[in-house]
Amino acid sequence: MTKKTFYNEELNTTEEYSEVWKYELIRVKDISDLIVHNHYWKDSRGELWLDFDDPNENFRKAFNAYRNRKGFMQPNEIKKLRENLHLSQRVFSERLGISYAKVSQIENNKRVQTLSQEVSFRKAQQDYEKQGFLTSYDSDTSDSAELTKVLTETEYVDTAKYFYKTNDSSETTIFKVQEFVGGVA
Repeated sequence: MTKKTFYNEELNTTEEYSEVWKYELIRVKDISDLIVHNHYWKDSRGELWLDFDDPNENFRKAFNAYRNRKGFMQPNEIKKLRENLHLSQRVFSERLGISYAKVSQIENNKRVQTLSQEVSFRKAQQDYEKQGFLTSYDSDTSDSAELTKVLTETEYVDTAKYFYKTNDSSETTIFKVQEFVGGVA
């Protein structure tokens, strides 16, 4: 059993604590039966305390268990996606229609995304995997006009990676999309 001495601000004392790992049934949002292996420190009176150096550790474990159960992306996957798209948190959040604060909290595992936010992250992931950048989804712009804008106003490397086909009412347009270099579309 690991023992460690901590200063407890709440009690204004310094004492030795014993490390305790405990499986607990936790509720996060709509799931009430998550089993999480939580970490505590037990004082001489038997009271359990959250880790003094990382008090949010158990909350992050519960959030991750929730995401695993729901099949949601984990914070590190969302952050990696954003970095692969070469976007700041602010621009990424604006492009997805999610507040900057919420994206920051989700990436830092201080908040669990909603289903609609997860759908936005998955759509961004699909865009990245298919074309290497986020598609703009303005309702006023047709698919082909948007893709034409992307192709004509952006620098591309010479190697083709994907072909995209868009259908307008009167004609079919095929675009050869190449690997995107820097920035966003």
